Amino acid sequence: MQLPIYQIIENDIKEQIKNHKIKSGDPIPSENQLKDMYNVSRMTVRQALNNLVNDGYLYKHKGKGTFVSKRKIEKNIHGVRSFTEEMKAMGRVVKNEVIKFDEIEPTNEIREKLFLNENEKVIHIERVRYGDDIPVLHEELYIPHDIFKDLTIEDMSESFYQYVEGTKGYKISHCVQSIEARTPDKNISNALKISKNDPVLNIVRHTFLGNGRPFEYVISTYRSDQYRFVQYAVKD
Repeated sequence: MQLPIYQIIENDIKEQIKNHKIKSGDPIPSENQLKDMYNVSRMTVRQALNNLVNDGYLYKHKGKGTFVSKRKIEKNIHGVRSFTEEMKAMGRVVKNEVIKFDEIEPTNEIREKLFLNENEKVIHIERVRYGDDIPVLHEELYIPHDIFKDLTIEDMSESFYQYVEGTKGYKISHCVQSIEARTPDKNISNALKISKNDPVLNIVRHTFLGNGRPFEYVISTYRSDQYRFVQYAVKD
């Protein structure tokens, strides 16, 4: 039984990656070029490429094309591990781009999550995090101002958890988080350089210090072509 054309395209590209004919970071032919090469419709080519993106073989860079990916970053949803630690484990180079850094009045929801009094403010930070020059994660953080009055943009250009434990001397204990799949809004798609139709993985998390005080409320958006979430469980 002959395979569908889109699977043949997928297998051909996988074989080229396996044999190192195309390497991580290399561009692949455009949709139009592949359409002409295989004498098929653009929809068939798009189906093959989307499958390869979803399986982690390729990633799309908005406005530039489709490229060979490194294997997906694994995020263990059971533990509390910093982005910097995840990237180092994958051998990727970390870069953080701070977009916003200001002091604001929190909403009632954020105030409740961070155990704040009515007159207390938060530091609001928006940043994009890169692995090997690929924007893989968008973060929006809310941090109690009274705990981190000396926090700077420079600190947030590095590892925030390293600042919390290394510079401030606190112990990070645990987090409470929820996860869902969604499509990005315009701000997120532009920041992560993806299409508005590309799925993303969204985590809303608040994290606690060893003394039981919550020190961050974070909305994180992950590129699904770069990340996969895993959980290690032990049978009862």
